[in-house]
Amino acid sequence: MKVNLRSYQGKVVKKATIQSNDPHNPEQILKMEGAVMAFVDVKPSANVLFRGMADQLSESVLDLVGSKLPFHITGTQSNLDENIKYTLETVADGKQYRLKVSNKVHSGNYGGFIKLNTDLAQKPDIMIRVTGFVEGEILARPQNVLIGKLSATQPERAGRVTVISNRNKPFEITHLTYDENLMSVSVSNDAPENQKGFILDIEPKLESVPVGSRKQVTLKIETDLSPDEKVEILVNILNHSDQPEAQNK
Repeated sequence: MKVNLRSYQGKVVKKATIQSNDPHNPEQILKMEGAVMAFVDVKPSANVLFRGMADQLSESVLDLVGSKLPFHITGTQSNLDENIKYTLETVADGKQYRLKVSNKVHSGNYGGFIKLNTDLAQKPDIMIRVTGFVEGEILARPQNVLIGKLSATQPERAGRVTVISNRNKPFEITHLTYDENLMSVSVSNDAPENQKGFILDIEPKLESVPVGSRKQVTLKIETDLSPDEKVEILVNILNHSDQPEAQNK
């Protein structure tokens, strides 16, 4: 029995079930357990998550600590240079380094990595995963809406989006951008209780959607509270065919 411990760290338990024709003991379970000591330990975690409003997101600090062998960081790279800022500090040369990661965007979602290259043959690179869900002044939910005729037995379906202020400030919707040939949008002041905002009701125009097809359109919302910020809603419009599916003979 062999266990691949690549990417494992800390306590590990693996089990294997063995079945045989032994009438008295037809099934046996083998268990292997132990502790995997990483060549470089990333504390508190090799994952960074930013969730919330931009000005409320604090810097994430990660410590990279060697176990026994000395190591050095020889280079860094990331596919999120437009979304995050990061710096690397030496705490103890050859033993410990500190990575500081901060969010740069005002709103939007992203995901990617920071890759740290080392001179350690057993651990040539360290991958840090970074994910961001950054909310702006205006919050719209849900961000994905499915409308139209979803099946032959269901009635035509409309959608509803709630638009509120994250800081509970009064605001006005100044402009909505969408394909008017595919859908219509009406605005009402029926915001959730104790919140400043609006409700958007979205109606499909199925005459512009061929039967049996799907259209996808983006609804962009602009407000006077944050003029430079455009909140986007992805709307999928489905026009299901009434014809029964052909059966295989």
